[in-house]
Amino acid sequence: MKKFPQKTVTRTLLYVRTLDNLLEQGKKFVSSWELAEITDLTDVQIRKDISNFGRVGRPRLGYEIRKLKSILEEYVLQHTVHVVLFGVGNLGSAIIRYPGFHNEKIKMVAAFDVDKKKVGKKIRDVKIYSFDEATKVVPKTHAEIGIIAVPAEHSQETADIIVASGLRGIVNFTPTTINVPKDVFVKNIDLSIEFLSLFCDIQRT
Repeated sequence: MKKFPQKTVTRTLLYVRTLDNLLEQGKKFVSSWELAEITDLTDVQIRKDISNFGRVGRPRLGYEIRKLKSILEEYVLQHTVHVVLFGVGNLGSAIIRYPGFHNEKIKMVAAFDVDKKKVGKKIRDVKIYSFDEATKVVPKTHAEIGIIAVPAEHSQETADIIVASGLRGIVNFTPTTINVPKDVFVKNIDLSIEFLSLFCDIQRT
């Protein structure tokens, strides 16, 4: 299968989500200009991205939403992504309850915590295990990605457990840098930085 730059894949996932929303609204066709208005991208960029997947679209009608969504998903969503969570505190509990982790594209399959009072319980049918069980449980879940939502001082040891469990993808919600092997990919999401960055953008306008 043809490989695309990560930025193209990220935009394509945004298109899929946008097309999903349009289908829910009952729309059947959408133009690149309409997609640009919704996604805050240019229609030129959108047409360029979509052209990577073949000749799609009809003159004056635009793109048939259901067909375009199917074509894009064929390239970027080959199967359901299985995710496990480490840390079932306030943030972790909110992540488990997020509807986006309970559909045909992304599925939360297990959670881990050090609090014995939480172990064995379920949140939205996601069972909570002890951290000590991770290396045995994770391989059985067929998970690909681990989420870190623990206190910052425990982020590295949690990352070590995730790596030892065989996962090669980590989403890190802690405001710290973690060290992992070169073949493990990390996505850092620091909410405070995102808010401050947005505030700076507002101040500059």
